[in-house]
Formats: sequence, structure tokens, C-alpha cells
Amino acid sequence: MKNNRKNLQVLTLIFIAAAFSVLASCRKSAEEIAQLFSESEAAEIVETAIADRSAGAAMPTVDMAQIIDSYLNNCGIPGDTTLQKSNSNGVASYAYTFGMEWLITCSNLGVPQSASVDIAGNGTFSTARWAGNDQTTGNLTFTGLSPQEPAYLVNGSYVLEGDVTGDLRRVDPTFHCTTTVSLTGLSISKTTFDITGGSGTVQVAGTNGQGNTRTLNGTLTFNGDGTVTVVINGHTHNFPL
Repeated sequence: MKNNRKNLQVLTLIFIAAAFSVLASCRKSAEEIAQLFSESEAAEIVETAIADRSAGAAMPTVDMAQIIDSYLNNCGIPGDTTLQKSNSNGVASYAYTFGMEWLITCSNLGVPQSASVDIAGNGTFSTARWAGNDQTTGNLTFTGLSPQEPAYLVNGSYVLEGDVTGDLRRVDPTFHCTTTVSLTGLSISKTTFDITGGSGTVQVAGTNGQGNTRTLNGTLTFNGDGTVTVVINGHTHNFPL
């Protein structure tokens, strides 16, 4: 009888231990098989890909608008320059090199019509939640070059590819990421060189060390107050440029 009780107690302990083990393993596996990155994380990655404080697409695009503004008389003459950009304010930092090439096309009367721009960059960035290094490529067209136009309008694509690390991620904190931004009618004031409007689409594609991938698509709205709204699978994220 005593042996039966002991055996029952042992079986009970084994059952409890197994139950805790299963529960723990379920929690772990749920975390491990979680999506490579969430909609909210993708939106944050888009922020780093666009915002000025992380040397995102807004930075070289606005710089290019200022350069074009100084070369409007150079019709049909290719131009190029290299910009070294770095900053650290405690919350965010960046160190990038941008190579810029452009060609301004004018009418038969010598009035500037458009500018084709190629941007090639590389560097590192760090924000409160994300850090990374990437290669950037921009293929942009600037219109609105006529003196009568109040703003430059930018259309084209900007791609960032490299490794990103999420400070709060427990699983796969670092993964390879390609962010593709397509700009439509991005408006840059000729007086302040602030971005005052425009829209676009964005795609974030990530691959972890195990070869797992995920791709999310979203939309962009450049608001007139210096902020951007990105929407990915119904998740809305607003951030300042």
C-alpha cells in the first residue's frame, strides 16, 4: 500500500514537472516561431529609412534639391559631388557618405525642366530602438525647376539594404533588411527646403540567420506639418522628419 502511494506521488510529481515543461516550451516556441518582424516594427524600420535624424531618404533628397537650386543654369552639363554627413545628439546618430550625380534638362529657350539624380550612399545609424548599417541607392527625378514654380517635385525610388538590430527584440535581434521607398510628388519648398507634401509606397523585406523571410508593404503620406504617416497592414505610425 505504501509503495502504491509512493508510486502515485512520484507519478504526480512527474506529471506536474512535465506540465510545467510543456508550458515553458510552448511559451518559448511561441516566441521562437513569431513572425520575423511585426507591422509595428516594420513601420519603425520605415521611419529609420526616411527620417533625417537617421540619415534616411529625406536627407540626401533635400540636399539634392539645394544643389539643383545652385546649378539651374548648367543645362545638359553632368554634375557630381560627395557629401559626408554625421551627427550625434544622444538619442540618434548617423555617419554616412553620399555620392550624388545629376543632369539638368532644359527647354530650347534654356528654361530648366527636370533633373535626373542618382544617389549612392553607405553608412551606419542608431536610434532609440534600432541600429544598422546599409547601402543606399536613389534614382530620382526632380521637376518644378521653372522659376515660377514654388516647390520642387520628386518622383522615384530609394532603396536601403543592410543589417538592422532591434534593441528590444529577444529573438533574431539582427536580420538583413531591404527597404524600398517609392516617392510620388514629394514636394520640397524652394524657400525653406522643407518637405511639404507627397505620397508613396514602401516595402520592407527581412531575412534572418535561419533563412526565414517576411515582406510587408505599406503606404506613405508626407504631411504638411513636417511629419510622415506610414500605414502597414492597418497599423498606422506617425513620425517627424
